[in-house]
Amino acid sequence: MPEQRDPRPDPVGLCRTCRHAAVIVSDRGSRFFRCERSKSDPRFPRYPPLPVVSCIGYDEDACTGSSRRD
Repeated sequence: MPEQRDPRPDPVGLCRTCRHAAVIVSDRGSRFFRCERSKSDPRFPRYPPLPVVSCIGYDEDACTGSSRRD
């Protein structure tokens, strides 16, 4: 049986599979996606507004790929 795809848009977008994204979990359990590129390049916001649908700095994380579900 083929895998069914969730019809809802991804609320995180590209950050979910980007190797430059760090998932920060607050004391209350909220998750934030921090862009590590922001440390060396001012073009990238530290915490980009989600969902990120296009980004010039996007690099797919080879370890997690599109299956990352944070």
